[in-house]
Amino acid sequence: MERMAGWIDRPDRDPVSVAASLVIAGRQLMAEITNVSDDGCQIACEENLPIGAAVSLRLELVSIAATVRWSLPGKAGLRFRK
Repeated sequence: MERMAGWIDRPDRDPVSVAASLVIAGRQLMAEITNVSDDGCQIACEENLPIGAAVSLRLELVSIAATVRWSLPGKAGLRFRK
């Protein structure tokens, strides 16, 4: 996909709709993964998440460590930690 001038080069994202939970500072929140790439994902979540926070994204059988890269009301971007 061609990007507009000024955009940061990043891997393409694939739209999804996957129920998940998010553990942050010992609390568990409900979330929905709305797009995913090799490096991270976008989630929908009712709470504003602090940028830079370490989180654990939990699916049925998998837990993925991530960092909050950006946050807006109702959604946030996570970068998977390696």
